[in-house]
Amino acid sequence: MTPNPEPYSPEPRFTWPDGKKCAVMISFDVDGETTALSEDPALATHLTTMSQCEYGPKVGVPRLLGLVDHLGIPSTFFIPSFIVQQHPEMTRTIVKSGHEIGAHGHLHEKLSTLSSEEEKAVLAKSIDILEETAGVTVQGFRAPWFEINPGTPDLLVEHNLLYNASMMSDDVPFLHSNGLVEIPGQWLLEDWEQFAFNPDPAWGFIPEDCDKVYQLWWQEFAAMRDFGCCFVLTLHPWLSGRPSRVRLLERLIRDIQSTGDAWFCNGSELANWVKQDPGNRREIDFDA
Repeated sequence: MTPNPEPYSPEPRFTWPDGKKCAVMISFDVDGETTALSEDPALATHLTTMSQCEYGPKVGVPRLLGLVDHLGIPSTFFIPSFIVQQHPEMTRTIVKSGHEIGAHGHLHEKLSTLSSEEEKAVLAKSIDILEETAGVTVQGFRAPWFEINPGTPDLLVEHNLLYNASMMSDDVPFLHSNGLVEIPGQWLLEDWEQFAFNPDPAWGFIPEDCDKVYQLWWQEFAAMRDFGCCFVLTLHPWLSGRPSRVRLLERLIRDIQSTGDAWFCNGSELANWVKQDPGNRREIDFDA
């Protein structure tokens, strides 16, 4: 075979609004105290561990909310309903600022540990609490730890949800057989792997340098833009709400904005675009 000297430029995987090359969804998982309590309720007496978790709703969310408002971009906040109960004004402030909230379990339960009836009860409870507190209709869901069960997509449709943001089998949205929109993520675009650390329970490793993380995320965005993909960044306010990381996020978003051809959207906007024209997705053709 003769190598092509030109850069590899595959046909874009998706058609985005207004001729944009890439969709960008900035999302926050506001796990707060459930980060610890979902592992072991006894951790409630580990005051330093709990205080690190509480930093997210108390300090990280207001700071990050201020940033996305300052930059003029929509965001989606996935919040366990236990956190909504503990921090109702935080939740209402997110909605008043024009951002979306999505379901994320009650106590950040790992769905694989639940029976189908338990999973159904947790979903119903979490949606009810979010909607009652925030006065909105919940349309999206992200599974704690991204892991869903075989019956989860049907359960989400039963509760009239529009989309799921938990799977990793693609880098553009797709439809489940029941019509549920899937907005795929990936561990590469998650801040936990970069910044999480706690000695007991042991979370993460040595926190990474922000410049290294910027390069990691920017390079993925730049390539996804070339490939016509969907860039979904998943952030935790107790991690990314720290000052240097807020600056990292501002730098990244401003650089993405400077390309002029990225579509910033929340989960519902993205899912509705997919629903409007599911044929705009280009499947990979092995015969091409």
